[in-house]
Amino acid sequence: MREINSKIQAASHSGAVLEVIQESSSYLVRKKIYSSLDRNYEAIIKQRNFKSLVTPSYTISAIPVLEISKTDKELSVSMPFIEGLGGEQVAYKGSKTVAKNLKTALDFYLINSVSQSEDGVYPVEAVRQKILSIKENLSGKETTLPNAQVHIETLLNYCTNDLELPLGICHGDLTLSNLKVTEDNQLTLFDFLSCDINSPLQDAAKLIQDFDFGWSFRKEKASVRIKGEIFCEHAKPSFLATLERLFEYEMRIIEALTILRIAPYIQDHDDVTITWFNWAMTKTMQKITG
Repeated sequence: MREINSKIQAASHSGAVLEVIQESSSYLVRKKIYSSLDRNYEAIIKQRNFKSLVTPSYTISAIPVLEISKTDKELSVSMPFIEGLGGEQVAYKGSKTVAKNLKTALDFYLINSVSQSEDGVYPVEAVRQKILSIKENLSGKETTLPNAQVHIETLLNYCTNDLELPLGICHGDLTLSNLKVTEDNQLTLFDFLSCDINSPLQDAAKLIQDFDFGWSFRKEKASVRIKGEIFCEHAKPSFLATLERLFEYEMRIIEALTILRIAPYIQDHDDVTITWFNWAMTKTMQKITG
């Protein structure tokens, strides 16, 4: 049990405290959160309300939320422990069949999300304020992130029009780290995120963060990263290219903003993430600058 607890805690990217507990013949995961309680509460409600989606390969569902307890200082959530190929392991342990099935399921998910959305507008001024807020939080990171300020100015100059995009329910943090493939053909989602731009384009941008830039397995050794890259070539949803073509301006902004928002949380000693960010941000901005 101690080993299981250590593994799931190490796999947690949300800052939450995770613990596996046994109740009769089943195992539960208890998740405790002590910061940003309102936003995290919204996220867990999003997970609880997610409706299963049957695709030609997998049935996509969210890990059920069994219990929610919220006080002024703590948010506690209980969920069943789900066995399966999860997190970055999907990329380097998954077979070509898993890659093909994942591609099919994610394509179906994105297409369904767009079809269930409504055409809407997100004000460019709100985007600019988010960028400026990130800029304020990068003080002291000039050495580790030397080009961040230049990227920010370029992005600000690019943001000239409101974003016209599909608005609707989205996962918010749809990376390989936040899904599991189970033996009974279930694609299980977890760690939903409350976000300001609720759009399928947000999910698309997070998938690009993984499938194009290898976020979830950036800290693995070189041989594992190569396996992950090969897997992602086979598993990348085709509909991502369609969204980038139909919403070129909007996708460029959301993609750049998605990666840029990581910057304030990068620790000065985390050389791997520093290197990854500088590379990924440059590649993303090249889509804007040409």
